[in-house]
Amino acid sequence: MRYVEASPCAALAPYVQCYWALETSGAAPAGVHRVLPDGCLDILVDLTGGVGLHVVGAMRTAEVVPLSARAAFVAVRFRPGGAQPFLRLPLLELTDAKVALGDLWPREAREWRERLAEAPGTAARFALLERLLLGRLSGGEADVGVRHAVDLILGARGQVPVRSLEGVMGVGARQVERRFHAAVGLSPKVLCRIARMQHAVELSRRLEGAEWALAAGYYDQAHQVREFRALMGLTPGAYVRERAQVGFVQSSREAGA
Repeated sequence: MRYVEASPCAALAPYVQCYWALETSGAAPAGVHRVLPDGCLDILVDLTGGVGLHVVGAMRTAEVVPLSARAAFVAVRFRPGGAQPFLRLPLLELTDAKVALGDLWPREAREWRERLAEAPGTAARFALLERLLLGRLSGGEADVGVRHAVDLILGARGQVPVRSLEGVMGVGARQVERRFHAAVGLSPKVLCRIARMQHAVELSRRLEGAEWALAAGYYDQAHQVREFRALMGLTPGAYVRERAQVGFVQSSREAGA
């Protein structure tokens, strides 16, 4: 299995986390993979047997997905809150969902499908996705207050009192929640929990036990176990064992690129 990523241009960096591609060789069954919530939304291009375009909304819990022995994808992974200027609808409508891009952009989806089918290879598809996004961005507006709040949450690895976001955004608690649901598809509390879990994943290669839980920002090991079960469907120990056996498709290091 081969997984690669590429960074966006400067104009798209506030919105796009990366472009990514995944391809399985067909030498052996690829099995199933656990996709962890990361606060991001993806536009997924399935090149297996044609060109299929889907929007995969932000996830609140992990999903175990089958991956065939012959699969090929390229995709745009948006930063949390980065997709709204392109999709131009409340992103809560897409949370935990997979929607055909043609249902949202009938005309643009046809153009994207035709042009991506003609692009010769991964690098060309990444470049084409970037040009298409730049064209779609014109006229879209980001919620600057939410962007600042998201940057604060991610920079602090989820260790942010949700009440403090009211001061950052200059609005009350209800408006913070409403604007996060529209621009991110998640509540600020859920994004904080996901950011902390993602930090714990990063630390899992060098720490374990109580030291791991405390370094990741959990009160204790019991707190970490509850959060991992709620977000991943696994205990911390089971996550480490599963990662060692099958890897994860959201990271080039895990996927063996």
